[in-house]
Amino acid sequence: MALEEKRGSAAQKLLDQKLGPFLLGALGLLLWVKKRLFTFRPQQEKPLLICFGAIGDLIVLTAAAQQKYPANQLYLACSKLNLPCAKLYSDFYAGIEVVDLKAPWSVLGICRRFGINKIYDSTQWANIGPVQVGIARLFHRGLTAVGFKTSSPIRSMVYDKVIVHGRDVHEAANFVNLLAGQAVVSSNNELPAYFPMLCERKSLNRTGKILFHMWPSGNRSYLKAWPEGYWEELIQRCVALGYNVYLSGAPADQAKTEALVAKLGLSQVASLAGVHNLKDLADFVAREIEFAVSVNTGVLHLVVAAGVPVIGLHGAVNPVRWGPLGGQSISLLPESGRSAYLHYGFEYPEDDSEAYVLDKLSVRQVLGAITELRSRAN
Repeated sequence: MALEEKRGSAAQKLLDQKLGPFLLGALGLLLWVKKRLFTFRPQQEKPLLICFGAIGDLIVLTAAAQQKYPANQLYLACSKLNLPCAKLYSDFYAGIEVVDLKAPWSVLGICRRFGINKIYDSTQWANIGPVQVGIARLFHRGLTAVGFKTSSPIRSMVYDKVIVHGRDVHEAANFVNLLAGQAVVSSNNELPAYFPMLCERKSLNRTGKILFHMWPSGNRSYLKAWPEGYWEELIQRCVALGYNVYLSGAPADQAKTEALVAKLGLSQVASLAGVHNLKDLADFVAREIEFAVSVNTGVLHLVVAAGVPVIGLHGAVNPVRWGPLGGQSISLLPESGRSAYLHYGFEYPEDDSEAYVLDKLSVRQVLGAITELRSRAN
């Protein structure tokens, strides 16, 4: 089931971009008035973490949250899309609630139900996060909120405290700063101190089994796809090296993955697309997989969280911002063309021929990374 990631519809995005700023302006003004008319006595913290991003966002955000909070002290509000991923962390979060993104008062209901008095809003650019937070703060007594300061200053009006969203650090660093309520990480070099388990180098689990995740997701996902012919060559080369290759994917990817397996006609290649849910896939990866190769999507971060090295294939996506965190992981970029220019994840040129560059990332580069990974582990 749930490897599939589909983001909001075009209509929802249009409403978010056009109506959102007006709502935020009105909410900011009303909250300013409320702050001057009423005072509230501080209470013991009961925090809520909001994540409306993709699967990768939630995995990295949870890793950051686990560095600050012990189990069962932090609540999570996520989108329906992220619920299967959120359930991986049901033993960490005190409660997991799905937010109806079409109902702007949904977060308010969660705050009232659980007595929440502090919100961390991890949304980086969409207005739906601060709109939900603003409504909750306006109608819920004594509620404070921390959120990101981005290029849109109007988003900051609904928060008590704003944290600058860094363009030159990994999103994990931004999440650490958000949860700290201040800028404590200014460089990716500081991340190992906050994520020691993820960043330590371990020996490879020499199973002879490797995982390839070919299928990207999200906004204009085809621009994050590595050419299928390159995958075919890489699979054949890895089989020749003695590996068994497993291909993961969502239910929507099942038919094309199985067609590729049939085309290759190799007994050492098997499809997992549509077979495993996220929990089963994470367990399988942790137990059986020696290393993985993946395009930049949620599964890349799932593999890292499972403690398995991954080689990330990045085109427009900047690995400094969104690459795999693992100490054994390797990020690759094309040898030519414009690459690593995405900050939030949607800033592609309109012309696909200008935006697509992954055909300039060669099979030779990936094979070189595999050799490096194996030599590091030795």
